Amino acid sequence: MIITVTLNAAIDKTLVCKDLTLGAITRAEQSLAVAGGKGNNVARTVHRLKGDVIATGFAGGTTGLIIRKMLEEEGIRHCFTEIAANSRVCLALVDEARQIVTEVYEPSPVVEEEEWQGLKKCLADLAPQASFITFNGSLPGGLDHSAYYELMLWCRKHNPECKMVLDTSGAALRTGIKARPYMVKPNKDEIEELCGHPLARDADYEQAVRQLLAEGTELVLVSLGSAGLIFGYKEAVFKVEPMRVEEVKSTVGCGDAMVGGVVSQLAAGADVMTAVKYGVAAATSNLSTKSPGCIDPDQVGKVYPKVRIQPMGTA
Repeated sequence: MIITVTLNAAIDKTLVCKDLTLGAITRAEQSLAVAGGKGNNVARTVHRLKGDVIATGFAGGTTGLIIRKMLEEEGIRHCFTEIAANSRVCLALVDEARQIVTEVYEPSPVVEEEEWQGLKKCLADLAPQASFITFNGSLPGGLDHSAYYELMLWCRKHNPECKMVLDTSGAALRTGIKARPYMVKPNKDEIEELCGHPLARDADYEQAVRQLLAEGTELVLVSLGSAGLIFGYKEAVFKVEPMRVEEVKSTVGCGDAMVGGVVSQLAAGADVMTAVKYGVAAATSNLSTKSPGCIDPDQVGKVYPKVRIQPMGTA
């Protein structure tokens, strides 16, 4: 079983506009909403790929009730810890004329100590059943930047064989990596922040990936958007050229779809190369959807054989 942890769950609402005009009234052509937050997007991807997954984290207030209901309607199992504060709504404005997406996030809720302990109890009960646990997204208010670090050690205590996956940013990422997760997935900005300087060439990314591998993470995926993917496994580093789709409807959630694709295949017993190809195929399918994680399994199956992996450096 795969467990996803979303500490800052949300309703992800997407408004599709033909031509968005700032400072004026724009009437949307389409309105879509899903249970969001990065971990829920991962859970959605795993579920659509027929994986066994349960979504956890915090959900509060009326928004939290809607998040649970939305997951149930999709057939995604969940075990969220209730918080008193209202979970947030995240808005994505899709401008079809310019092919750009603008995202606006509500302020995060504040988590109290009693609620934090409630989540830890939930994970203590679930962790022994899991082969992978993913920790995804930003931290809500009230939690220290060491929250993911603490949770990974906590889950490992209850299941030493379970593999941890970390996909966050900033101080939460810098601290979380010290727990030596099996896999991390920084994007361009996040890997540069970890390094403390810009990365301009493939060789720069390769060096950054090798450093993370040397520090104890087995699988490092650096998503570079339209420039593709650079990833490292154990002591080797590889590059995947970007896949193209006829029409990009939204880039929101592509990284989450990649994590879901990779983890679903690893949990099913696939080797790392196969899993990474599925992750790239899932991210590519996500480009063709307007809501994050709403991938098309048939499209993933068609894209997967076309994914090409090339070794980098001398390893």
